Amino acid sequence: MEDDGGERSSFVVGLIENRAKEVGMAAFDLRSASLHLSQYIETSSSYQNTNTLLRFYDPCVIIVPPNKLAADGMVGVSELVDRCYSTVRKVVFARGCFDDTKGAVLIQNLAAEEPLALGLDTYYKQHYLSLAAAAATIKWIEAEKGVIVTNHSLTVCVFFHTVLSYLLR
Repeated sequence: MEDDGGERSSFVVGLIENRAKEVGMAAFDLRSASLHLSQYIETSSSYQNTNTLLRFYDPCVIIVPPNKLAADGMVGVSELVDRCYSTVRKVVFARGCFDDTKGAVLIQNLAAEEPLALGLDTYYKQHYLSLAAAAATIKWIEAEKGVIVTNHSLTVCVFFHTVLSYLLR
């Protein structure tokens, strides 16, 4: 499916992981002004969960922090993008742009629904990686695409681990 800009997809995806192999993902749909947040533990060395979600979103841009060597022979999200998504524009953003505190503030200000109604009150503490990915993704969209998200206009979808487990089967 192509939009007016000729891009096949309208999703911009931000990815970040920690040493425990938890992955935070923020998928921003430029067409609908919606943000899909998810955080999960990557259980396979091939990053199968991340790969499945990337195939689902079919992003036009993937934003990652600078590559660092992954422990235990795991490839890391940046290497997964290089290996499996070479035709997708990869943007490397400074690790400081992946700021979970800024992400939480952005979601509080931009979400169309009250954060409490979304169940985000406990989400902030437990799913900081997806908030960090959201901060970098929104910052890039505003800077690169010139899209300014106004307060209380963003639809935020939060995928908890149990929902993701079902979707990734």
